[in-house]
Amino acid sequence: MLNTIFKIRCAAIILIAAGYGWAGGHYIPAESNVLAYLFQFIVIGVLVVLAVGFFGMAETGRGKRNWAVKGLSIFSVLSLIINILNILHGAFNNDPHSFGSHNTFADLVPIAILLTGTSLWVVTLLPFKRAGR
Repeated sequence: MLNTIFKIRCAAIILIAAGYGWAGGHYIPAESNVLAYLFQFIVIGVLVVLAVGFFGMAETGRGKRNWAVKGLSIFSVLSLIINILNILHGAFNNDPHSFGSHNTFADLVPIAILLTGTSLWVVTLLPFKRAGR
């Protein structure tokens, strides 16, 4: 069971990283100021630090709630909420030059990748009964 959770969490981290990379390239226009890029670097930097901490854990510690697992859990829940709100924002966003999603296919692809990754991580936090118990 622990190995399955680890694999799901690895897939979640990969999807979250791909989603934020794609979103950064898609949502930040070339004429944006340096703060937009700095924010994207901070988000990806936090993800990288937490992921390296998670991948660097001993196999016996992967199931425990250490700083990397707690941090990635908080990061995933916040990302899940933010991206759901981003879809809702896009439903009411009529200005094509405004920030955030406009719910076009191109906007929804990175959001869908992020929602898939964050949902996978959150699922691993749910208390499932193990087989044989």
